[in-house]
Amino acid sequence: MKRVVVIGAGPAGSAAAMSLTKFFNIEVILLDKATFPRRKVCGSGLSPWTLQLLDDMGVGSMIRKEVYPIKAGIIGGSGGVVELRSNYEAAVLSRSRFDTVLAHEAARRGAKLTEGVRVQELVRENGRLRGIKTNQGDMEADTVIVCNGGTSKLDPVERPGTTLRALMGWYEGVEGISDAVELYFDPMVKPYYGWVFPESKNLVNIGICYDPAMGNLNAQQRFEAFIEGRLAQRIKYASRIDYLMGHPIAITHKPTALVQPGTLIAGEAGNLVDPATAEGIHTALASGIIAGNFLGSILEQGIEPSLEQLSPYTQLIRSNIGFRFRASHAFLQVAKTPILDLALRFGSFQPIKQVLTWALAGA
Repeated sequence: MKRVVVIGAGPAGSAAAMSLTKFFNIEVILLDKATFPRRKVCGSGLSPWTLQLLDDMGVGSMIRKEVYPIKAGIIGGSGGVVELRSNYEAAVLSRSRFDTVLAHEAARRGAKLTEGVRVQELVRENGRLRGIKTNQGDMEADTVIVCNGGTSKLDPVERPGTTLRALMGWYEGVEGISDAVELYFDPMVKPYYGWVFPESKNLVNIGICYDPAMGNLNAQQRFEAFIEGRLAQRIKYASRIDYLMGHPIAITHKPTALVQPGTLIAGEAGNLVDPATAEGIHTALASGIIAGNFLGSILEQGIEPSLEQLSPYTQLIRSNIGFRFRASHAFLQVAKTPILDLALRFGSFQPIKQVLTWALAGA
């Protein structure tokens, strides 16, 4: 029996583990340094494409029982604010709950979920993977799938891209909350955005995502400017739950270097995050599924997981999700210009609404 260690039990790791459990003679070990539930800096939005992917994984109905359904999107900028409604299905579910449900489902399907284990190093000998070192001792492994997020130190490879910053908090009692998610491309964060995502009728997460290389404001200053400019009246009688949380987000428009000997990289650990929206849930799930299915098929056939045998994985990722990255990269270039504000100014016209709806649904 071959042992696969999946490092990180977020969406990418849980999806990879679920996929691996379908194959014979594979022991799946799913490790996470945290103990579930744990918080994650994320808008927690589930796009139509994400919900479809969850359906394909057989967990869609389970997730839908707990989500806050989204029926509309609001996009704002210097050109105005446009509300978009369509037949697209979207939702919000806090990452603490979303990740817990997926990790526990992976365990129910046969993966051995172990929490509170921090992987410190991948052990290789003569170019072959031998195992891992953790804070609880060494562990043998035939292969690993690295899914432990954008701050991972297990795969120190330079990839083309940018590191963004996010800062967010949870609030109760914000006025004007409905069945819509809100995205605002304001000057202090543009070409990225600030968001207001309802997790329930009374609880919302509010945050910003920005490129620290653009402008002189720090995260706290940008967040306060966003609140003051967009939400001052709506938040006047609201209360913040706990403290603000920040997190780096590594993005790329071209998936690169996702394979090492005996090792595949998925999700944020491989910078697989939408370059325009910094949304990583869909790409985490998609890359985890691809990694699990690809590796499972190789091991089930008794093929040695050498660098040569694993190398097609990077191209599989590019073929399956690369087009979204390219489209998002193009949208990002548009967002840097006055075109987006111009589109918002004429957002009442149906062709403009259709384009904006497609862009928002993808996010």
